[in-house]
This record gives sequence, C-alpha cells and structure tokens, in this order.
Amino acid sequence: MLSSLASVSAEGAILLGKNFAVDAHAERPIRVVTHIHADHIIGLERSLEESLLLLATDFTMELLEILGYYVPPEKRLALSYQKRLRIMDEEVTLERARHIVGSAQVVVEGEGYRVGYTSDFKLPGTPPLEGLDVLVIDATYGSPRLQRKWSDAEAMAALLSIVEIALRQGPVEIYAYHGKIQEVMAEFRLRGVKEPFVTDLKGYKMARVAERFYGVRLDPLWLSPQDESSYISFIHAHKFDESRGTSTKIFLTGWELRAPAVKVREGVFRVGFSDHATFREIIEYVREASPKRVIVDSTRGTDTQVTARYIERALGIPAESQP
Repeated sequence: MLSSLASVSAEGAILLGKNFAVDAHAERPIRVVTHIHADHIIGLERSLEESLLLLATDFTMELLEILGYYVPPEKRLALSYQKRLRIMDEEVTLERARHIVGSAQVVVEGEGYRVGYTSDFKLPGTPPLEGLDVLVIDATYGSPRLQRKWSDAEAMAALLSIVEIALRQGPVEIYAYHGKIQEVMAEFRLRGVKEPFVTDLKGYKMARVAERFYGVRLDPLWLSPQDESSYISFIHAHKFDESRGTSTKIFLTGWELRAPAVKVREGVFRVGFSDHATFREIIEYVREASPKRVIVDSTRGTDTQVTARYIERALGIPAESQP
C-alpha cells in the first residue's frame, strides 16, 4: 500500500498520499510548489490550468508572481510553516527547509500513513521529518565523490575576502541563481558589508521579499549604479560572461569541488557555495529522521542509486532510487 502513497513519477512529480503532486505536474487535484527553482516548477502552467489548488508558502507565492506566473485567487492556497491543513481526507503541513526564500518540506498524513518529501535542503537549519512511513529525499550530491571538504562558513569567508580586495579596485559582479543571490545579499549585510547592491528589476523585487524572510535590510539596493566606484552587482548565472567588461567576476556554484574559492584567471573566480546538502548531510538527515523507508529522487539527484545503497547498508533502512 505504501508504494502507492509515496513515489516519484517519470516526469519528476513527487506523489504524496492520494491527492498531492509536488514540484512537477501530475493528474492530482493539488499541486504543491516547494520553491521557485526551475526543476521544481515543472509543468506549472499545466497545473494552473488543470489542478484544483496550488499550494505553497506565502513567500513562494510572491516569488512566483515576480517570475510572471499568475495564480488565480480561487486556486491560490498559501500556507504558513507548521500549519496543518485538512484537504479532502488528508492533512498537509509545510515545514521549513534551509535552501532559498520560501523553501518548504512537505508532509502528508492520512488514515494509517504519514509520508513526506524534503525537497532541496541543507544542514543545519532543516528540521528532519520524523515519524514517516516513507521519506522522499533530495540527493543533488548523492555520493561520497561529490562531498565538499569545507563548510558554508569557509566558503562565505573566501567569498568575502575576494570581494573585500576586489572592491578596492572597482565594482564586483556576483553571478548566481535566484534564491542564492538573495541569501548572499542577506549574509553580506549581516557581516557588515555596506557597499551598494545593484540588481535588475526582478532581482530587486525578490530582494524585498527576502528582507522579510531573513529579517534584514538590504539597502542600499539599486537598479543601476549611481556614480559609485565601489558597488556589488548581483546577476543571474545564465548571464555569466567572463570576458565582458573589467569588473571582478565571481561565479557561485556548488559544483566547484576543488577548493572554497578558485581563481580562474585575473579578475575571475569560482566560489564553491551551495544551497544543497552534502552527501554526509543527506545521510545525517536520514539517520535523524529514521523513516521506515526511503525513496531517493533521481530526477534531480546525482548518483542516487549510490545514495540508496549507502542508506541501506549504513543505516539499515530500506531505500531505493526512483523513478
């Protein structure tokens, strides 16, 4: 019975309980969006047409609108963290996930079962979902060969050091994806960085949502440079071009596994800063959650069969990679 109450479809939908499709479209009455990254809003336009309800945190709902998705009021269901909601014959709860603004884990409970999905996460800061019959887990870095050898704090220290030195020479450009940009903005302000931030209109609107999520002011925040020689531009990763202009360029990526920061050439750096759990953190999460069974999401993960085998051998918990 449990196999029908938690699974991963070929299209990447996390199917929980009888009524919920999470992070991709499926023929279920309720679509859940855990956060706004592209691989978690798969088929959203179709879901907006065919699903009865779209469920997400209020922060994620705001970010979806900034990205250009219109959610009709009659289908919009914004749910606060830890608030249980009964829909049809099941209860759903969104729990915090440390990833980006608005990220959530999902728990669905029905008569005789409790299943859940981590979505993207990292530790510390993501409370394990306990008491589950089945846990569906993300494994972006799903094997020991992808284990970073440094902490987020070390990567942030390396980034700050590069930025501090580069600002003496002029503007700095930081390239990253939505969510990571706003997290780094908040981290910079909390660490006393006072230089103006420059971003585009979409990034500006997202930054204002992030201010409420992180509880920190990001000003000065501009849409274009204002006669300042020292400022930090935040630019979407898709626009990265290391040959353009003379500003120092920093690309943030979790796939830089050589060192916390690597100098590509003069004025160009890669910093190994990620919003995903390391392999060790994945195993630590499962150990603490202690579910009866684990499904590793292979549609968004790497080496997920390795992850599943390791969980079985190290923790004694039945595990498999799906689909």
